[in-house]
Amino acid sequence: MKLNLKLIALGMTETKLIFGRQAIIEAIESSKTISKVHIQRDINKHSAQRLLRALDTYKIPYSYVPVQKLNKLTPHNHQGVVATLSEINFHSLEELAESNQKNALFVLLDGITDTRNMGAIIRSAAAANATAVVIPTTGSAQITGETIKTSAGGVFKVPICRVSHLKDALYLLQSYNIQSIVADEKTDKEVFTFDLTKPTAIVMGAEDKGVSAGVRKLCTDIAKLPITGQMDSYNVSVAAGIFLYEAMRQRLQV
Repeated sequence: MKLNLKLIALGMTETKLIFGRQAIIEAIESSKTISKVHIQRDINKHSAQRLLRALDTYKIPYSYVPVQKLNKLTPHNHQGVVATLSEINFHSLEELAESNQKNALFVLLDGITDTRNMGAIIRSAAAANATAVVIPTTGSAQITGETIKTSAGGVFKVPICRVSHLKDALYLLQSYNIQSIVADEKTDKEVFTFDLTKPTAIVMGAEDKGVSAGVRKLCTDIAKLPITGQMDSYNVSVAAGIFLYEAMRQRLQV
């Protein structure tokens, strides 16, 4: 069956859309990397059962949206579902952790919903030669044209891992003796006092909520950045850049 593909402009890139239930199922089963699937809010879940099962099996993020949104994405018969093909290939977190045990430097993003912040963080991660950036499939911005543009191509230079839950990612990284440090101003410990030459995962949270309580509890420690001016916090992408720079600075001195 020929896949229903449509190209649309998205920022500075072109994004492929797939529409139709069978076409999306075939794309999933043929190992196409799908960024997200939009499903009509009042879709008959019984008739879409096979598609929903495939999305859950392959851990592909999806959301229910009004039919008007789907109609804006494509004028064709979408059958209540439209998928966006990812512009990048996602990597296996376990394989990267196993092959980078001595010099691991992961960046985990918890609740970052601004695509430009995500792009800027990925750009810094690429510049610092990070092992990978890890994002959850839900509750987080995904890789879009705007993310790619803001990252200045960084998404193609640092591996991106997508996981169902960051908690699972932390359990995995800890099994490889990789310390996990939450960036948060609610601590007395500054990031400069930590040994970041050790295998490390830096965990960044959303500006409004920070890192979620469940994720925070699983982390090894908490570190902050000093602030001497009249602000009470840094932009999350700026903070991530400083954390990564400090890790890079320490490692260059070893």
